[in-house]
Amino acid sequence: MSPQATLLSLGVLLLLAAGVTFLAVNWDNLSVPIQASIIATLAALAFAGSVPAGKTKLAGTAEALAILGTGLLTVDLYGARELGLISPATIDGLTYAGLAAAAIATVNLLMSRIAPKVVTYGVAAVIIGQLPLPLILVNRVNLATFLFGLLIQVVITFFWSAKGTRFIRTTGVVCAAAVFWTLLIIGCGRVFLGLLALDSPRTQRSFLEDLFDGSLPGDVFGSLSGDVVGSPLSPVLATTAVVCLAAFTGIVLLRRIALPRAFPPALGESLCAAAAAFAVATCLPQIPDAGRWLTTAAATLLALAALLRTRRTGVLTIALETAAVVVASINLLVCLVRLDVLQLGLISAIAAGLALIAAWRKAIDPCTAAITAGFTAQLAIILVTFDGLFTLWTGAILLALVAATATAIACVAPAVPLERALLSTAASAAALAEIVILLESATTGTGVILTITAAPLVAYGMRPHRREALLIAGLLLAIANTAFVLGAGATTIEWFTLPPAAVVLALGLLAWRDQPSWVYLGPGLLLGLVPSTLVANSNEDYLRTTFVVAAAVLIILIGSRHSLQAPFLIGAAVLLKITLWQFLEVAPLIPRWITLGTAGLILLTVGATYERRLQNAKHAARWVAALR
Repeated sequence: MSPQATLLSLGVLLLLAAGVTFLAVNWDNLSVPIQASIIATLAALAFAGSVPAGKTKLAGTAEALAILGTGLLTVDLYGARELGLISPATIDGLTYAGLAAAAIATVNLLMSRIAPKVVTYGVAAVIIGQLPLPLILVNRVNLATFLFGLLIQVVITFFWSAKGTRFIRTTGVVCAAAVFWTLLIIGCGRVFLGLLALDSPRTQRSFLEDLFDGSLPGDVFGSLSGDVVGSPLSPVLATTAVVCLAAFTGIVLLRRIALPRAFPPALGESLCAAAAAFAVATCLPQIPDAGRWLTTAAATLLALAALLRTRRTGVLTIALETAAVVVASINLLVCLVRLDVLQLGLISAIAAGLALIAAWRKAIDPCTAAITAGFTAQLAIILVTFDGLFTLWTGAILLALVAATATAIACVAPAVPLERALLSTAASAAALAEIVILLESATTGTGVILTITAAPLVAYGMRPHRREALLIAGLLLAIANTAFVLGAGATTIEWFTLPPAAVVLALGLLAWRDQPSWVYLGPGLLLGLVPSTLVANSNEDYLRTTFVVAAAVLIILIGSRHSLQAPFLIGAAVLLKITLWQFLEVAPLIPRWITLGTAGLILLTVGATYERRLQNAKHAARWVAALR
């Protein structure tokens, strides 16, 4: 520093010290206007001194003088009203504070043009410039207008600060972001509290009404009790519209700046979309009657828009996905709180459809889609049946159709995991269908459900590695037949045995013809003939006996013709039982000498031809053993 500059600096310091000493001694003796004039003069001197200091290498001195001038101006404007220079009756406190902040911000803005190298002026203009509009509007307008004013301020701050230095740009972005998120939080909170008051008990609702109407200045947070002009829903709708506009504006502004690399990509856009979606999802349920349907429709449309987009990346896709998740989650929570069973059923059905669309668009794995679609469809049917929209019969049949559809798709499933997923879904749907129908009709209903469930299992089991499914299908059809017979009140045993026997024979012929006859024919023949043979024990039951004998002769002939062991032996055993039983029934009526004579003749005949009969028996045994 040159000697001249040193002398000038010392002179200024001495004059300032003299002035401060004079003021300290005589301050209380001065009137308020003179005090205000003195502080204003000192602020002006500080502002003026920062200009030449900013043009030289005295940057620190310039910043200090700028801070001093701004502080003195703030104190001067604040003290003018507090000390009575400006009467409180003339202007209210919030309005005066807003005007004072506007004056300070304006002075700093002008000084930033005069001394652009002084950073303090630009930063102070940006920061203090956030205060006037909220302070002036807070006591005069409703919440929607207030938030819209803040949004305009955010846009102005963003674009104005973008023209400044790097430090001013950073300050402007930070201030704009702070006001912006405050705007979104207040707006979303107002809409949410409206929904909370709508669904709260009367005591809590009265508390919220008092909170909105009396504990906050003006009508900033609207009214729940209808004091505002128009419908009580109007403030909620207006606030939601402003929040959505702010979110859209935020997404547009975010495209003009680069966030730090530490932040995940598209974080800001996702948060904006989430805020708008939250406001919409909490606003729509407050609309009478149609609100719940509108919320579900909005979530569905957002999900479809996200799934059907050609591009899987990009800001719009992320925003749509975020909005869809938020709206769907809020809608689900609202329906759970309100116990809206019908709406929950609709949501489950829509989720099933969206899962299939997502699999078609290859957004999720086919196994995940199959499990999600299957179980959500079952949940939807259960819920709407519980709500009374469907009868128990309708609900059970729909669940059985879900099981049948899943099994049918499993028949052509390209991969084992998908096949297993579909079969697990089918098993669950069949079990639920049976549980539901038991509440309505334990006999006929069970028969219908099991028949629907078993039908596609037959097609599924046609492949060699799936033959076990045919056994399950046969068992289900047998149980279904029994249920039908019990429901009809029939007592004839053939109603219980012949239809299942026919099913088992058909399944055996379809899938196990390459196995021994005891595997694919034996179970069906035994089930169809043995019970009837056992009860055919009376001469009065001649019709059953006739048919049993005819069937036995028929299968013996079939077994002999095609070299099948099972039909031949089963038919022979049936004929032997019928013959012996008939003989035992008529034996007491035959004279004893005839019985004894017949036995003797048989023994004589066998004894006389013993060697030939023995060879015939061995030959017959070898022939029977050679049958398949």
